[in-house]
Amino acid sequence: MLRDKITEKISELQNNLSSNQPESSTIFQTLKSFKLSANFAEFNFLKTQGYAFNVVLSVLIWMVVHSKKTVNSSLPELSVGGIHLGKDVFYRLKNLEKVCWRRILWYVVKKFLSQTQKEDTQGAEKEKKEKNKKPRCLILDDTLLEKTGNRIEKIGKVWCHVTNRMVLGFRMLAGLYFDGTSAIPVDFSLVREKGKKPEKPFGMSKKHLRRQFSKKRAKESESVSRVKELDINKIMLSIELFLRTVLHGLPVDYVLCDSWFTCSDLITAVRQKGSHLIGMYKFAKTKFNYRGKTLTYNAIFHLAGKEKRCKKLNLYYKTARVMYNEMPVTLFFSRVGTNGKWKVILTTDTKLSFLKAIEIYQIRWSIEVFFKEAKQMLNLGGCQSSNFDAQIADTTITMIAYILLAFRFRYDNYVSMGALFRAIDAENLQKTIDIRLWEMFVALVQTVCELIEKDIDEIIELIMRKPEFKRMVDNIFSTHYKQAG
Repeated sequence: MLRDKITEKISELQNNLSSNQPESSTIFQTLKSFKLSANFAEFNFLKTQGYAFNVVLSVLIWMVVHSKKTVNSSLPELSVGGIHLGKDVFYRLKNLEKVCWRRILWYVVKKFLSQTQKEDTQGAEKEKKEKNKKPRCLILDDTLLEKTGNRIEKIGKVWCHVTNRMVLGFRMLAGLYFDGTSAIPVDFSLVREKGKKPEKPFGMSKKHLRRQFSKKRAKESESVSRVKELDINKIMLSIELFLRTVLHGLPVDYVLCDSWFTCSDLITAVRQKGSHLIGMYKFAKTKFNYRGKTLTYNAIFHLAGKEKRCKKLNLYYKTARVMYNEMPVTLFFSRVGTNGKWKVILTTDTKLSFLKAIEIYQIRWSIEVFFKEAKQMLNLGGCQSSNFDAQIADTTITMIAYILLAFRFRYDNYVSMGALFRAIDAENLQKTIDIRLWEMFVALVQTVCELIEKDIDEIIELIMRKPEFKRMVDNIFSTHYKQAG
């Protein structure tokens, strides 16, 4: 009976919280439409004091999109809405080592895809949509989750590319799945960097390491594997992430990544599952087989003939089809203008033209948008709990909230108009405010790059590394969000 009362109060809450009513309604209604009760039945053993798992999870997700964002700051407003749950109810769930948060995230991911695919297959123009469908991509990248408490379990110092210094926090390796229309997070791992100084492992003094929170975990508990991931190489974790994506039945046409992840091990794993990889490449000493010779890509560049110009992208490029560890790959050398710096893009799909490879690779920007939006609006990395299990739980909840908002946006803007995205080119679809702003910003930078003949990736990376420029970009986005709200 208590569960029914709480559920009824949640219904009242979503209608009464006028300060954030669109977000509240979105979260509760969309989560309900996913019909996850059967999936969450395995967590019924967590039911304590009469509160069901899915009820507490729903409120935690609502907190993420709410302006207050934390448990303590949200309790007064929950009380006004008629939900009188103590903070211990939420902390207890987030701290539990028995909860497999990865499985919960995958439940939501698969519900999102099954619901949207159901709509995609409706309508008389299904055949035309199949012909013009976009590639399904898994995007791999990592980002810094900065923390403030050196007593957080397993915390360490990691290198920040923005400020060029070591900061306290974790690195998050994330996988974003693009289904041809939407990009949603599907999996992640938190990692740390041991560093090169034995006397300061993970950049921490032994005194600080001793003061960190710690707890014993049962060997069979779900969180043990997440703790082990902290010290696994990111390349191995990215391979595992890719394999889990395939195991869950998600079709992956291309894996997209930057130069840090493009390596032999990942390429081999991707090709063994029948997918292709497109990534930047920068390992200068790697040898390729080209025209019967073993050469570096720098030597290949000088043998690749005269450069061509892609008018659509205003880029100059050269093409070289080579063998890499007995796998055929294509190297595209490209630059902006006649004096720009040459960059190398590697793809295992040797049938792709330069233009098509670049168009697909640009989908990788989706994960940068996700990182920015999730940190700025959904408190990604904002958890300061000392318990590592809570760090995993909080990150998962943020990703679930992002998926629910993406689904609601997609449904509200397109499904109600008829068959989802029927025969509409992706460039003409309405986009979220952040993506439109980001594209405007990138377009402006690209125009400047063409004038000064510099590579756009190099300029944007330089901008984001400068704190004053980064603050300026953040202010542009935050100002627009406030005006839009």
